[in-house]
Amino acid sequence: MTEITWKECKNKVLRMLLVQLSAYALLIAAAAVTLPGADPTAPRVVACLTLVVFLVFWPLRGTMLDRVVTLLFGAASLMFVTVPFPAGKVPPDQTAADGSTLPWYSWALAMGLLLVMLVVFSFGRQMAREKRDHLIRALSHAVTSGVAALAVAGWCFLPDLGAMLAKGTVAGTVALIIIIVLGLALAVASTLWVRDADPDPDIRYPWIGTGLMSVMLMGVTIAATALVLGRIIG
Repeated sequence: MTEITWKECKNKVLRMLLVQLSAYALLIAAAAVTLPGADPTAPRVVACLTLVVFLVFWPLRGTMLDRVVTLLFGAASLMFVTVPFPAGKVPPDQTAADGSTLPWYSWALAMGLLLVMLVVFSFGRQMAREKRDHLIRALSHAVTSGVAALAVAGWCFLPDLGAMLAKGTVAGTVALIIIIVLGLALAVASTLWVRDADPDPDIRYPWIGTGLMSVMLMGVTIAATALVLGRIIG
């Protein structure tokens, strides 16, 4: 990498990290203003906004159909934040006081189904192409964008997770450390993604989408931590 290229890359990395920090700040602020038991509209609005901005500054290769499919999967994931997923026997530690299924457990079940549908659809679509050039890249980009879109809904559970962490338990402290470490790991990974990216040349500022992709993927960690801590500390 030449000196000029390195300077250009460094500028993109710094701006991308700034976008990441801004997105994290907005999501945390939205969760902070959502009191326990209150209407959790703010985190959902910010999660939706994150998904839309990601689609506008698409950091991957693909057609408009890829972005539409990503939007649909993301919308389905966000829908199951509030709509209970049909389930059979639910573990007692995943039910609320009124007997309803805890939302993050219900969402996790929906995520499993949506992930299977995403992989099957993405693979089938690539196989249906008449010219299968760049097959691996197209398939991996389609799945990656779909997984990020599915994961962003996990941020909607941050208010609940925050209430658990506020109890100050050892499990909560360990969980917080894990979340921070994973966030830093994704930040480091995103700097490599920016360096090695091959985005659509027609997309302006694709590094914005790259930065948001890491934030979106962290949504799975938020939901998973809420699920585990819910079982440990109730």
